[in-house]
Amino acid sequence: MKKLSSLLVLCALVLGACGAGSNEVAATVDGTEITVGDVEALVDKPKDEEMAKDEFANFLSFNIVLDIFTRGAESDFDITFTDEEIAAEADNIVTAELQQGQTREEFLAVNEVTEQLLLQVAHQSLIERAILEQMQGEVAEPTQEEIDAFFQEASVMVCGSHILVATEAEAQDVEDRLAAGEDFATVAQEVSTDGSADSGGDLGCSDPAQYVPEFAEAIQSAEIGVPTEPVETEFGFHVILLREDELPTEEQAITSLKDQAAQLASQTWFLDTAGAAEVERRYSAIAPLQAVSEAQDVADAIVWLIEGARQVTGEILYVDGGMHIAAPR
Repeated sequence: MKKLSSLLVLCALVLGACGAGSNEVAATVDGTEITVGDVEALVDKPKDEEMAKDEFANFLSFNIVLDIFTRGAESDFDITFTDEEIAAEADNIVTAELQQGQTREEFLAVNEVTEQLLLQVAHQSLIERAILEQMQGEVAEPTQEEIDAFFQEASVMVCGSHILVATEAEAQDVEDRLAAGEDFATVAQEVSTDGSADSGGDLGCSDPAQYVPEFAEAIQSAEIGVPTEPVETEFGFHVILLREDELPTEEQAITSLKDQAAQLASQTWFLDTAGAAEVERRYSAIAPLQAVSEAQDVADAIVWLIEGARQVTGEILYVDGGMHIAAPR
């Protein structure tokens, strides 16, 4: 995980429940106020339990970021989403991420977050995807020189599936079932805890570098058609099945180069948009600290959000340009 940015660290020093009223202004974005109550509305905690300062800072930053990107997407590209679209995306998130037998209410309660946070995460996910699609339509076709350079550095593409479970014991049970002859896809649909379960654990074909290091190493060293032993990553325990590996075709190379260009353009837009926003943090309304620098660039606070693995708090994770809410372990 990326370290929290300097802005988040500063917020962690000076922001917290600290007895402040819900109507107290925690920050403004281009003149629009974000109150303590706006932050508190994202978290489901007992009324007599104060939110930790670092937790408050993370949720405040999430509100700031969403406000900046919502305004920027509308003003630059006329991208907006209805309440119905946001609710549908939230439903998709829940469907993909709930543990077997867990209800939506149980998932939110275990993570001490509210439906409002889920809706805001869904909104942000829609914005990120729409901006990327916008950039994909604008990037130029790669030159022949770029294509040739791609093949000089190209890695073997791996096509695989996985079954993700929470514990090593569960992973061993998966291995035993597969060794007894059960179908990999069927077992994945029954017990895997991530979004690929519905497709039998299918992860498609990609460069191993797109995976976390432990997973990448395992799938590259796997024997085609033979499930691996359990592999532990930050997400849990995986049993991996390598179906095939191959060098990319020229068409895949062109698609990959355009995707890379679009991703870079998207990240540049996010950073530029964040850097142009006027954000004021009203520390005096929350705590009486004096020696806090006001010269922090808001863009610093965005890097953690849009690059690689990203974290808001606890079990709320952002992975590879998209959203993933990890089920409780």
